[in-house]
Amino acid sequence: MAGATKIEPLDQFYSGALAGYLNVLFFPMTALLVLGFGYAQHWLDAFSTTSDRAMPSGNEFDAAKELEEEHERAFEALNATTDIYDPRSGTLYVGNSLSPNNGAHINAS
Repeated sequence: MAGATKIEPLDQFYSGALAGYLNVLFFPMTALLVLGFGYAQHWLDAFSTTSDRAMPSGNEFDAAKELEEEHERAFEALNATTDIYDPRSGTLYVGNSLSPNNGAHINAS
């Protein structure tokens, strides 16, 4: 496009509507988008369920379920120790008289 300022035929071409259309058509992001569809389709086909892989056994499902339950229990305990509105959080609890978040410790000065 910079050459259009020096070369007369290019100047005539870039002053037309066809040049604007071709610039949009061959814009690098447009080309990457069009080429990316094929790549994404090929990539997603690798995850298809019609593969030859064996299904997990019942023991593997049970182990995954136990792991998930253990994870939930751990986060419940974490939430209990860090939530100022949960009485299990000790001195962080706003109802605890030793808590710095208790209303009795807030000075209205």
